[in-house]
This record gives sequence, C-alpha cells and structure tokens, in this order.
Amino acid sequence: MRARIGRPGRLSWLRAAALIAALAVFLGAAQASVPEGNRLVDEGSFAEAVEAYESALERNENDARAHHRLARALVYLADSLPEGDDDERETLFDRASDHAERATALAPEDPDAHFEVARALGRLAQYRGVLQSLNLASRVASALDRTLELDPDHAAAWHARAIFHHEVPWIAGGRGGRVVPSFERAIEIEPDVLSHRVEFARVLIERGSPDAAAEQLAVALTLTPRTYHDHQDLAKAEELLAELQ
Repeated sequence: MRARIGRPGRLSWLRAAALIAALAVFLGAAQASVPEGNRLVDEGSFAEAVEAYESALERNENDARAHHRLARALVYLADSLPEGDDDERETLFDRASDHAERATALAPEDPDAHFEVARALGRLAQYRGVLQSLNLASRVASALDRTLELDPDHAAAWHARAIFHHEVPWIAGGRGGRVVPSFERAIEIEPDVLSHRVEFARVLIERGSPDAAAEQLAVALTLTPRTYHDHQDLAKAEELLAELQ
C-alpha cells in the first residue's frame, strides 16, 4: 500500500511557515524599537526612548545594540533631571554602565558598546567629582582606548578623550598635552558636529585661550542644528561667545 502524502505534510509545512512568519514579525518588532528609541533621543524625549529600548530588550535580551543605546538614553535622562534628584541620577548612571558592559560582552568588537561604557562611567565620575572617582579613571581610559582601537575614526571617542585629559589629574592618567589634539581629531572627522566645537571652545576658555575659543564658536554658529542636543549646543555657543565679547 502506498503511503499517503499530501494534506498532513502540507499542513505541517503551513504550520512551519506560519511559525517562521510570526518569528520574523517578533524580531522585526524588536528591531523597530531601536530606531524608534534613536528618534526619541534626537527629539530629547529620553524617558520615552528608554522605554523603546527596554521594549526591544524584552523581545530579545541579547540585542547588544539595544543595550548600548539604552545606556546612552539613561545617561541623557540622568543629565536632564532637575537639581536635587541626586539618588535617581546616580542610579541611572549605574544602570547605564551595566547595560553598556552587557553590550560589550555580547558584541566585544562593537566600538559603540565600548564607548557607552566610557560615557556612562565618565558621567558618573563627573557627577561624583573627579577626585572622588579616581578609581573610575582607568576604566574610562581603557574603554576609550578600546573604542579607538576598534574604530580610529570614532569622533565621539576622540571628543571624550579630550575631556578626560582636561579633567583628570596627572596621577590618574590625565595628560594636558593630549587635549587639543584630541579635539582637533574629533573636528577633523566630524567638522559639522556642534558639540565638538562648543566643548572645545569651553575647554579653550578654561585653558586661557579665548581667541581660539571664539574661532570655534564662530564656526559653530554657522552650523545647522538637527537634534535636541544640537539646539542646546547652539544656545551654549551663543552664550559663550557673548561672554567673550
């Protein structure tokens, strides 16, 4: 007797196809949450961005990009808190560093993951005070070094490297001679990014070079802001230039 083939096999195939389609929708929704979070960050809606990235991680807890993007949003959310919310701010910085570290474990060759470790720990150190956070300095430096090892053109890492060497004392690894070259490298890579020029100008003012700072601010004022942080940087550039005049 011939074995019957047809409907039972066809039904199995249809079930498999339906399962694959459902899985695709499931993973697609998780991925969609990350771009949505990125959009919300650009708008300055940091709490909503955190929710979007957390939604992505609920669907796929091993999404390295969602982890390091969540770390970034948590830092921005902490920075946006009003004065006095100190415990909440520190909690957010700690959460950010945890997610960034998780991202590096999942994607050790992703420079952005290592950069978010540096960002989270660096902001935590700035918040606590550099002298009270010397134990974090080596971890920040290592994360920045790894970022630039993986991507020598990572402008944000060059920017952060400049801030690190400007703020961290010699005993903890800060080297004043690396500040200006690091900012210049960031600007060389991303000449149209407002934050590089505005922060460079701020540091130049603190280092006693107001004329060089004014040059950076003049260029910054010609740039077009595109994100929430760009508009903040533009306002800061106007404020700093007014103080110099």
